[in-house]
Amino acid sequence: MMTSRERVMRAINHKSTDRAPADYGGHQVVTDGLMRKLGVASYEELLRVLRVDMRRIVFNYGQPDTGPDADGYMRTMWGAKHRDGNHGDGQPNYISPFDENTTVDDVHAHLWPDAGTIDYSPVKGQCEKYYGEYATFGAPWSPFYHEVGWLIGQERFLTWMATKPDVAEAIIQHVVDYEVDATRRFLEAARGMVDITYFGNDFGTQRSLVISPRMWQTFFRQPLKRFYDVSHEYGCMVMQHSCGAVRDIIPSLIEDGVDILDPIQVTAAGMDLPGLVRDFGSRLCFHGGVDTQRLLPFGSPRDVRDAVRFFINLTHNRGGYILCGSQEFIEDIPLENILALYDENPCRGDALVTFFESDQV
Repeated sequence: MMTSRERVMRAINHKSTDRAPADYGGHQVVTDGLMRKLGVASYEELLRVLRVDMRRIVFNYGQPDTGPDADGYMRTMWGAKHRDGNHGDGQPNYISPFDENTTVDDVHAHLWPDAGTIDYSPVKGQCEKYYGEYATFGAPWSPFYHEVGWLIGQERFLTWMATKPDVAEAIIQHVVDYEVDATRRFLEAARGMVDITYFGNDFGTQRSLVISPRMWQTFFRQPLKRFYDVSHEYGCMVMQHSCGAVRDIIPSLIEDGVDILDPIQVTAAGMDLPGLVRDFGSRLCFHGGVDTQRLLPFGSPRDVRDAVRFFINLTHNRGGYILCGSQEFIEDIPLENILALYDENPCRGDALVTFFESDQV
């Protein structure tokens, strides 16, 4: 029988596997519920019972706020000031370091954080627990599209891409400089024991990209590629997270070095798994896809089993698929449906079957 790591790596390389490799992601209340239902005492034991083949290497690349200053403001690592409560002075509780008068020179002169001040020493120990047996994945999450929006305001960010593109690009550059540096240091600390880097930016809505494909190409394609390039320097596969309808940018993601797309929000426009497999399945692995919007919350365990079986049959002989939800599992999903998802994977033992009524197995 294949090891979990072998199973995942074969799937990514578009080779057949003994069963579909599986991953897990759920809110804590769901995880706690599954642990109680299955009678397991730890998160790791839960993953083993569910036959999850991947282990995430968790790393916090953030830095603590400083302050408060004389006016009660804390300063984030990006330089924004914030405070809570009503101070009665007419001043806002959030102040961005950039405004309509900001120039490119102002952006370059801003005090940006230093990724070298973070402690990376815990990374190696996490990797050593799992590397070899499981496929390890992780990296600084690096959602720079969102972080720039949080820093200057989302509406302002979208506007500046049209009216002040040089300033928008400069801010993106500095945020990405920090996060790429943190990624490099993370991978150095991992000592070759991270199989897959994992980065997150949500570029899609239910119907389309948040911005036009042209805007995405202009502002986000090259910054994303910097993460992929440093990952490949260290021998890692790359998994890119983006919710929503992102079909328009998939060819560019593939060309620039993405190996795995997550989470495959199958109810979004153009994201049905058969169509993605048909058009991109020889060049891209798909992670997720079991629908958390409709199927898992509102379907029966039999409905879930049918969907899982369809996905497995679609990809079994060609690889390129990792079984998981189309988003993290949240509280509206019955635990029985989550268990059905994992139990339907072939080559299963008896560990989960006893948790189902006979008409659901």
